[in-house]
Amino acid sequence: MALVRTDILLVMVSSIVLLLVSSQFLKGVKLRMIPTVEASIEAVRVATEKGAPVLFDTGWTGTRFSGNAVNLTTLSFVPATLELAKAMAQEAGRLDTKMVTGTRNPVYALMSRDFIETGYALSGHPDRFDPDNIIFYPNNTALIASEVEMIHRDKVGAAVMIGGHSQSSNIVIYEALASVGAMLVAGEIWPNDNSMAALCADYLSFAEENIAIGAYLTDDPVPKAILAGEDIIKGFLIAVVLFGGLLWGLGVL
Repeated sequence: MALVRTDILLVMVSSIVLLLVSSQFLKGVKLRMIPTVEASIEAVRVATEKGAPVLFDTGWTGTRFSGNAVNLTTLSFVPATLELAKAMAQEAGRLDTKMVTGTRNPVYALMSRDFIETGYALSGHPDRFDPDNIIFYPNNTALIASEVEMIHRDKVGAAVMIGGHSQSSNIVIYEALASVGAMLVAGEIWPNDNSMAALCADYLSFAEENIAIGAYLTDDPVPKAILAGEDIIKGFLIAVVLFGGLLWGLGVL
């Protein structure tokens, strides 16, 4: 029995080559403004006008760092959410606004602290960063309960919920935000979870847009290469389908 399937190996090698080539061509390329970034920065400003904190909630994003297919999908959002956190923190630092975030993964909590602290430093006000605003929760139940309590206690002015939640968890947080009149920017990893966000959010961010956030906010060519590679692969598959349809219509197949 063959240890390695040649077709899978070919796809992997081709993907790596495509990524490397694309990253070289895309150095210095600037993407258009991603609407989710604009909405998230606006959320910081809305919270500032209300004299209240802004909540950045990534849900389950970054909670699993293992290698099965589902978790790799989750991991693709981690760099984007961290870059968005940094951008929001830069605006929060400039406006002297409290920014609160939490996760139930200790590694992601440390990563969040690094990026948010960097954002406050880039604002020119590193002293406005408070590490106590990066909260680690032992489990998802504690995360939901604590955030709901904080939303009511501090009258959170706006929230950005980008990442992975479930309909059973996000509806509780959405309800708490609505009760205090907070602006909500929301977007989920899985399309079926976006149905609730579509009903509640002031701005809805789709999964594809969330991936593109990281490519827009960083000069690293690799995220841009990933986007370009995805488009090239989709274009190739569309061409294969069209060519196959043509051959079938001509009776060749």
